[in-house]
Amino acid sequence: MKASLQSLQNIKSYIPPSEFYRAELAAMPPPRGGGWRDGGLCPFHNDEHTGSFRVNLETGAFKCFSCGTKGGDIIAFIQQRDGLSFPEAMEKLTNEWGL
Repeated sequence: MKASLQSLQNIKSYIPPSEFYRAELAAMPPPRGGGWRDGGLCPFHNDEHTGSFRVNLETGAFKCFSCGTKGGDIIAFIQQRDGLSFPEAMEKLTNEWGL
């Protein structure tokens, strides 16, 4: 459990949510400032209209006001988008971001 907590802290400190979402959300408009921003098209449903999917560039939280999908950080985003368990999402982020 302690190793998982350490890994979680490492991922959260080394992957800035703003960089993560820029890499993961191709349709996201260029962010201006921090806090809640337009995330472009929602990756959790067949979205055709921007504006309903929001991401927090400081905390990594996300929410779609159309389909209701939400989460508190980039790990939850990977888990839900890719259908992964917590350990699988941690491993994927660690590998993809070179941690």
